Amino acid sequence: MDCFNEKQEPIATWESNPGAYPQPVDNFGESYPQIRDSAGTPSGELTDGGQTTPVEEQVSEVFHLVSPNFGERVEPEKTELSPINLSLITNINSVNNHLSLSWIHRIELRQFRNYAEETVELGPGFNLVAGPNAQGKTNLLEALYLLSTTRLLRGRRDHEAILDTAEAMSVEGTLTQSDALLRISLARGGRKRAFLNGMSLPRAADLLGRLPSVTISTADLELVRGDPSDRRLYLDLELSSLYPVYLRAFTVYRRALEQRNALLRHARETVVSPIQFEPWELELARSGVEIREIRRRHLVSLEAAARQAHARIGDGETLALDIEEGDPAHSEDAYLSALAESRSTDVQRGGTSVGPHRDDLAIFVDGRDARHFASQGQQRTAVIAIKLAGLPLGTDIFGKPPLLLLDDMLSDLDADRRRRLTEAVVDQAGQALLTCTEAEAAGPGILASARAFRVEGGRVYAA
Repeated sequence: MDCFNEKQEPIATWESNPGAYPQPVDNFGESYPQIRDSAGTPSGELTDGGQTTPVEEQVSEVFHLVSPNFGERVEPEKTELSPINLSLITNINSVNNHLSLSWIHRIELRQFRNYAEETVELGPGFNLVAGPNAQGKTNLLEALYLLSTTRLLRGRRDHEAILDTAEAMSVEGTLTQSDALLRISLARGGRKRAFLNGMSLPRAADLLGRLPSVTISTADLELVRGDPSDRRLYLDLELSSLYPVYLRAFTVYRRALEQRNALLRHARETVVSPIQFEPWELELARSGVEIREIRRRHLVSLEAAARQAHARIGDGETLALDIEEGDPAHSEDAYLSALAESRSTDVQRGGTSVGPHRDDLAIFVDGRDARHFASQGQQRTAVIAIKLAGLPLGTDIFGKPPLLLLDDMLSDLDADRRRRLTEAVVDQAGQALLTCTEAEAAGPGILASARAFRVEGGRVYAA
């Protein structure tokens, strides 16, 4: 492909002048576009220079889709995206049959957070981890979260998970029945590496779906009151772990978005032919339509399950969910037209303003936007209900509930709401790991069957 001057005459080829072409980029730029001022406050505007927010950096770590050969020319892949196959979405059990037979029965931590070296044998049901604050309860739960999602539960930088006196860390989990080994390692100055049965995987994201989980923690309030990027991250991680077809479309979309954004920035400095945009825009249109369709289909099931959970643990309020799309492009042709029409303004902005990377998950309590009108208690209840909905949804897909990770949530609830939450968990959860300061907070329903542990100073003991 050539670069053209204003008369559409070729002025350079890749072979004669590689610098005339935009290079692959090593971040997600405007994929989750939230520019921040000097105080770190999101302005809601598109970024111009490819800056990333902490959430965007976390997404970039999970979905690292850029060619490792930085500087090489990148052409769109020739793979065709098939039309939306709703039977593949609703009958996904056959794809993930092996998961329905497995639960994690051993986890090994090396130089992770405050653990020098620890091995914990987990039970197939409830695993209750108690102990004083700052001893390592959440760190143990986070290790399971890392194997499930390939990202950290807390912190902005992966290297923060490495023990202060160490140069590298690793977390390894063994699944029962298949005895599959999931492993993630990280050395200072390096990128996370993922392994399956000892074999290195091309990307950390290739572990997604091997250990589906539902995580509920105090940080989840950001799902309601945080930025749109927080809610998109939740959707993308959940859908990628539930539906391989979504992860495939998402992978194609993110790669095409990066390349179009690179072309947009390049077009600020020189004339770029529309022909150069068209291959990437075609990939964006095909994968973007598929992403939105899967999101809308999933939202129907998510809202129904979340409403049931909310009715059980709430105080009589109603819960509703919706996808707020930033543009009306629901077909490939409409998407291509919208991208073409926005191209000149996108050049000025330095980012793509059309597509599912601009959408938001809206949460309503009693018909009002929970971001602005719900109390903190109502927001917390809504978040817990949305997260709990993942248990029956996961059961429908995998044949058993996903791993439940409940991090110190019980202490933040009054006695009545705590009782309602534990009853819901007992009824719907399969394998679960719960952390709390005092074991008694879990209630008799969980204590009666739980395998109990106590954590002190980065060591785990049977209780």
